[in-house]
Amino acid sequence: MATQPHCQSITPAWKVFTAIGFAGVVGAAVTYFRDGSTLAIIGGMVILAIGLPLTVWSILRTLRENRGHRLPWWRTPPVNPRNVDLSRAVGIPTTIFGALAIWLNTVGSAPWWLAAIFTAILIALFGATVAVHNIRLSQRN
Repeated sequence: MATQPHCQSITPAWKVFTAIGFAGVVGAAVTYFRDGSTLAIIGGMVILAIGLPLTVWSILRTLRENRGHRLPWWRTPPVNPRNVDLSRAVGIPTTIFGALAIWLNTVGSAPWWLAAIFTAILIALFGATVAVHNIRLSQRN
């Protein structure tokens, strides 16, 4: 009896590109409103409150669905849960832009490289979770 291979269940490209476009609009709005008003700070907190849970959820779901599988660094994981890439496409940029909005409206004008540092921290945290997952998997075997 022949069985079908395990197929990847990925989100359609149009949804991911729409989500990235949404994040771009949010980023443009964040850089436009720099007046330090309370409304801009609350907007940054709302954006951060949307982005951070989406980012954490996408990472945790990927790790949970790939329990028992080694996660590759530069490729799609063996089990790619549906809508994880969509939540990651929205979550990471909105997390960055939300934190940047709070920073720009409370501290003052931030240097351009601050967003790069925050992005590097997010990437390092994701890399650390993948490394810990792979190390735990190799220790079990």
